[in-house]
Amino acid sequence: MIKSLSHRGPDQTGYFINQHQTLGLGHCRLKVIDLITGDQPMMNEDGSIVIIYNGEVYNFLELKAELKAQGHTFKTDSDTEVIIHLYEQEGIEGFSRLVGMFAFAMFDEKNKKLILARDYVGIKPLFYFFDSHRIIFASELKALAVGLGKLPELNYQAISEYLMLQYVPGPKTIFQGIKKLEPGSYLIVGDNQIRKGRFMDFETHLLEPKAESEKMAIAKLREQLEQSIKSQLIADVPLGAFLSGGIDSSTIVSIMKINQGERVKTFSVDFSAMGGAEEVNETFFSKFCAEYFGTEHYQIRVSAKDAIECFEPVIGFLDEPIADPACLPTYLISKLARSQVTVVLSGEGGDELFGGYLRYRLERVAKMLKLFNFPILIKLMEKIVRRFPQSLRIRKALRAIAEKEPAKRHLLWSAVFSPEQIKGLIEREEDFFDRLVQEFEVFFKGKDQLNSLLWADFCTWLADDLLVKVDRMSMAHSLEARVPYLDPRLINLSFSFPGKAKIGFFSGKKIFKKAVSGLVPDSIINRKKAGFTLPLGKWFQSELKNFLLEILSEHEIKKQGIFAPEPISNLIQLHIAGRDDYSLQLYSILLFQLWNNKIKTWLE
Repeated sequence: MIKSLSHRGPDQTGYFINQHQTLGLGHCRLKVIDLITGDQPMMNEDGSIVIIYNGEVYNFLELKAELKAQGHTFKTDSDTEVIIHLYEQEGIEGFSRLVGMFAFAMFDEKNKKLILARDYVGIKPLFYFFDSHRIIFASELKALAVGLGKLPELNYQAISEYLMLQYVPGPKTIFQGIKKLEPGSYLIVGDNQIRKGRFMDFETHLLEPKAESEKMAIAKLREQLEQSIKSQLIADVPLGAFLSGGIDSSTIVSIMKINQGERVKTFSVDFSAMGGAEEVNETFFSKFCAEYFGTEHYQIRVSAKDAIECFEPVIGFLDEPIADPACLPTYLISKLARSQVTVVLSGEGGDELFGGYLRYRLERVAKMLKLFNFPILIKLMEKIVRRFPQSLRIRKALRAIAEKEPAKRHLLWSAVFSPEQIKGLIEREEDFFDRLVQEFEVFFKGKDQLNSLLWADFCTWLADDLLVKVDRMSMAHSLEARVPYLDPRLINLSFSFPGKAKIGFFSGKKIFKKAVSGLVPDSIINRKKAGFTLPLGKWFQSELKNFLLEILSEHEIKKQGIFAPEPISNLIQLHIAGRDDYSLQLYSILLFQLWNNKIKTWLE
């Protein structure tokens, strides 16, 4: 198991087996804080508590000072030891005071229990399998499969949800019997049973947003942004940042520059494609920001050939299929960054907290359209739009707007494949969509509908796609990626603002843009949002066409035995002919096929 995780921690390996040989713990360490005395597993003074831990606690120095004042003695300078003493002092309740990213296992010998815990957002992964006589847990699914000694059966409900959403929403995984420990949760194992609970809940999204002046709200946000980013600059190794030239990464670099006494090392990626890749390239903006902030900037260019070459390692490190094309450039930019630094700061979470996506503005449009003759207007628009090529996204938006239930509307707008298309592709889970809607309804209980929409993405898309992408692709190169927008204090502050303060009809991140004015150039604040993605549409029509046709041939699809080949062939023909852009749908199937082949090698 440990060998399969060595990329996550190449600097030190350690083991613990209890005296009755009923428990074994193993750990691979990437040294970031306390390079000399911070090895793991780590114990308290009498050896009654032992911990293995992945992540960082950014407020460990404050907690350590407090625990020292309460009589605790420390033998290391690590944040790991602080978690042990915090548990001794406050029990599981103390976990809510940890500001950071973490997944850990702690064995409490005196009380004969094993405790698993995962940070409040799900930045760091933790999977587990439990039956009547054992629990096996790990940071990645590959290691868990090695521990089980077999490859688990596929979960077809999860496959259907993957096709719709690009990811498998937790606590499910792509495998039967294996679960993700939910963010902000703990699991206690003892007496051949498990008990789960939560140590942290964000409840501001459920409340009526605070009534306060815009000026005061902006000042609070500016102050918390500066505190959150500054707090994550603690490290005993070189540190840098991803810089796309967007508002989120530029804000991070600006505050890093203010707080660091040396030039910030920054990293970016651009793309090449036959016919051009201008619609996805941010090279101009990343170079502009690098010059503006005076960073030591490094850049990599990604071609279709590069994409083909890194498909295999990317899929190998992904564990679970995630149809996010940005995994490929994230893997390559992480490799570039690791040649210079051990830690990078990244901008994940900014869009989900402050309303950066188009679908949030769609919610405001849907609310406005309900004032008119809504169903007739939508049907008329659909008839007009269907006459035009390249109208897939507009048709999807119109269908979503027409839906009255917020959870269903959100899912239809987010969907890569529609429920009807999925039923044509995979026939084993016909009612999967109804079950998925029920699971998502819990996110729409808040008093502010726009904030509920952000909350849904925060708990699903962010936790099970974006954070998985950045964790797996950075750790593939033993690079630690930190996400300062996901400081719990910043999360609570964000959801205390009304949704309309963040999301307008024509732009998102309203209050965020005002808060970072002066930190970031106006040209960056006011630029149109661009996603971090690939020129897949053009690649699949040119450089990657043969690769696509080979992997998604009728023979290969039938050999896998999961999807129906005919609808896939139809999508390929429509895309290559330029009838519409089905690149994301094709990428989802392509990635799953490659992943399903790769997992058969896990136990070799």
